Amino acid sequence: MFESVPFQLFLAVILGAVIGLERESSGQGDRPGSAGGIRTFALVCLLGALAGALYQEHLTIFIILAAVFSLLLISYYIMGSYLTKHLGVTNEISMLYTFLIGLLVTLNFFPLQWVIALTVVLILILAFKDKTRKLMGEVSRHELESFISYAIIALVVLPFLPNIGYTVSQIPLLSSLLASYDIDLGRFATLEIINPRKIWFIVVLVTGIDVFGYLLGKFVGHERSATMTSFVAGFISSTSATQSLAQKSKRVRGVNYLVGAALLANAASFFQIFLLVGPLNGEWLVALTPTVFLLIFSALLMSALFLRDKKSGNGENEIGPEEKKIFSLVPAVKFAVLIISVKLVTKISLIVFGQSGFLVSSIIASFAGLDAIVINLADLAGKGITFEFALLTLIMVNATNLLSKSVYAFIQGSRPFAFRFFVSVILIIAASVSGFLFTF
Repeated sequence: MFESVPFQLFLAVILGAVIGLERESSGQGDRPGSAGGIRTFALVCLLGALAGALYQEHLTIFIILAAVFSLLLISYYIMGSYLTKHLGVTNEISMLYTFLIGLLVTLNFFPLQWVIALTVVLILILAFKDKTRKLMGEVSRHELESFISYAIIALVVLPFLPNIGYTVSQIPLLSSLLASYDIDLGRFATLEIINPRKIWFIVVLVTGIDVFGYLLGKFVGHERSATMTSFVAGFISSTSATQSLAQKSKRVRGVNYLVGAALLANAASFFQIFLLVGPLNGEWLVALTPTVFLLIFSALLMSALFLRDKKSGNGENEIGPEEKKIFSLVPAVKFAVLIISVKLVTKISLIVFGQSGFLVSSIIASFAGLDAIVINLADLAGKGITFEFALLTLIMVNATNLLSKSVYAFIQGSRPFAFRFFVSVILIIAASVSGFLFTF
C-alpha cells in the first residue's frame, strides 16, 4: 500500500498542504510577491512526487519538470524581491524543500517515516522563524563570543584530544620516585588518572546543558509565567533558584506558590540526569529510568499541589538565578579538575575501603556539585561497581543534595516555606527509594 503510486501522490499533496498551512498561518502566503500558501505548496509537493515517479522510466520528463520548477521558483523570487524590496529567501527555500519532499516520497530512497520526519522538521523551523529572529536581535556581542568559544571547545579542541586512559604507572618519574622510597604501587598501578578526550567530552556535555538552559530562558522570556521561569532557572541551577525563592518567601504572606516553583525547579534538574548519563552509559540509563521517572513525577506532583495557590506569588516573576556568563573557559577547566578529583578520591576510596568508602566519599563530594558525581557514577557503573550500587549511590547523593537545599531554605527563607519544602523533599526521596526497590 505504502509503495503504490496513488497513495504516494496523495501523501505528497497532504504534506505539501500542511507546509502551506504553516506559511499561511504565519502570514507569509498573503504578502505581495509571496510564493504561495496551501494550494501552491500542495501542488509543488505533488509536482515533486510526479517527477520522482517518472524518474526511472522517463528521465527526460523528470529533467523537464525539475527545470520548469526551478525557473518558476527563480521567477517568483525575482518578482517578490522587486515588489517587496525584501531579499529574504525563506519562503522560496521552503518551496524548494517541499518539492524535494515530494520527490523523496516517490523515489523510495528513504523510508517513508524519514520523509514525514523531514517535513515535521521543516514546519518546526518555519514556525519558530519569528521567535528566532527576535532572539537573534537580542543577542549581544558578549553572548555571540560565548557561543563561538563553546563551538571551539566542542568542535575544534575535542576531536584532537587523545582517547587514551593514563594510569598511575604511566605518569613519568612517579613509579621510580615511589620505588626510591620503597613504596609499591600495587593495586593503584592500574588506577586511571585521566582520559583527555573523555574528560573534555564531559566538559562539553555539561557546559552544553548550561548553554541549552540559557537558550531556553531566552525563548521563554522574562515576561512569561513564574512557573515557566522557575523551570528554566532550575535547569540552569536548581540550588540558586531554591535560594532565590526562599529569600522571596520572607517578603510575601502566602508561600505555597513559591514552594511549588522551587519544587518545579528541582524537577527540571532531575531531567539533567538523563542528559548526563545517556551519552556515557546507555545500559545504566535503562536501569535507573524507573527511579528517575519517580523522582520527576513526585516532584511535579508536589509542585502542582502547591502551585494551585496562585495568590502567594503576588504576580512576581523574579525567580531565576543570578545573571552569569553563558560560557567561559575558566569555569570549564575548573569543572574538569573537579571531575578528575572526584574520580580519584572515589576510586581510591573504593580500592582502600570498599563500597562503603566509595559511598561516603561520593556523598561528601556531592556538596561540591551533583553533576560531577552523576558523571563519575555513569563512568563506573557496570565496570568498577554494579548497576545496583551505582543507583543506590545516586539516590543517596541526590538525597543529600535535596536535604542541603532544605537547610538553605531554613537559613534564608521563612519557616512555612522551609517546612513545606522539607516535607516535599522527604516525599521525593521516599519516591526515589521506592524506585530503587522496584528496580532491584
